[in-house]
Amino acid sequence: MHVRLALFATLTPYLPEPSEADESTTHERTIDLPDGATVGQVISSLGLPDEPRVVFVNGRHADDDGILADGDRLAIFPPVAGG
Repeated sequence: MHVRLALFATLTPYLPEPSEADESTTHERTIDLPDGATVGQVISSLGLPDEPRVVFVNGRHADDDGILADGDRLAIFPPVAGG
């Protein structure tokens, strides 16, 4: 299955290399996953730091055990602070 992966801010260096199918964006890639893959499995496979993060699937908050489906968009952000 194909999932659109978007990493933001300090997480962008963990993006896989772009494929021919990817548009010229700096923070988003299409990745191939086996059926039943979870958010946590993607995070683990990317080697993201074990730090707090904000995760959305199709614009809705998601947990690491959330199961992804073909065509989903997985977006991962580092924690945000402001003043």
